[in-house]
Amino acid sequence: MQYFNIKSLDDIEKLSDLFSGDSVMQDTISNSVRNILQDVKQHGDSACVGYTKKFDGVDLTPQNQEVSADEWQQAAANVDGELCEALEFAAKNIRIFHEKQKHSSWEIERDGVVLGQRIKPIERVGIYVPGGRAKYPSTVLMTALPAHIAGVEEIVMVSPPDKETGTIDSVLLFAAKIAGVKRVFKCGGAQAVAALAYGTETIPRTDKIVGPGNAWVAEAKRQVFGTVGIDLIAGPSEVAILVDANSVTNWVVQDLFAQMEHDPMTRCLVVSLSEEKAQDIIKTLEKQMQTAPRSEILLQAWQGNSFVCFVEKLNHAVEILNRFAPEHLQIMVDKPR
Repeated sequence: MQYFNIKSLDDIEKLSDLFSGDSVMQDTISNSVRNILQDVKQHGDSACVGYTKKFDGVDLTPQNQEVSADEWQQAAANVDGELCEALEFAAKNIRIFHEKQKHSSWEIERDGVVLGQRIKPIERVGIYVPGGRAKYPSTVLMTALPAHIAGVEEIVMVSPPDKETGTIDSVLLFAAKIAGVKRVFKCGGAQAVAALAYGTETIPRTDKIVGPGNAWVAEAKRQVFGTVGIDLIAGPSEVAILVDANSVTNWVVQDLFAQMEHDPMTRCLVVSLSEEKAQDIIKTLEKQMQTAPRSEILLQAWQGNSFVCFVEKLNHAVEILNRFAPEHLQIMVDKPR
């Protein structure tokens, strides 16, 4: 974590390079991803299972990359009833929302000329679901259900296999089942994006790839865009929180943890209008982090990509937040308007 006492616009200017990230690291990721994409494009399944063994520690064959009928059945039996009900409830709400988003074809005729718009679903969509450090059934529901509602014929899901079991987490598979996913492959990282973009002997080529991932997944999606459609380029999570003397410290800390636990490369920023509150947040966070779940990842994110800024002027706070331009922005001040 880096702490800054901001007194002028010149001080803010010095933050810009820090906020832009590590360009050397980005170049390393970009080159690594380029090699992985090319390898999968040329060698298909053999490259995929090789990277799965290297990065995920799971030894697969091309034939058992796809989740089997037995694995689907076992997953359904493993998920407890209360969680099943919660996922079904979430799926129902997501369906209701996305049903309202559906577009319809239309046409008009003017002087013998027919004009209009024809809406057709994409034939095959690939969804990337993160695995490993955390399991997010919500990602399955929020990516697969809109595709299912839109009428996509085939939804293909990829996710890194669990190192202990060698398969996909049961909760993710249950979420996939209720979201209409029929095929799931034990493959993650840039190699999974490559497989969805180019196709392999067992993993079908898709027309569009959606879903979040780490920096390697985001870079892979960026590089295959054009060969295949993508939703957006979303890197590691980012959160910025504006606080003042009246902010509830524990709320701030817990909301930081909610993003930090995703990835060691998560970027966090706290901008405080109170120096005392800034120090209280730092002290509380570092104390709670010692006993929090996933403390190792929290510590890496806190030490590597986190910033706390004390400012006396609100316009300086706004300028810092605009330059950081976070994925998630929270305004926890007494008078937010």
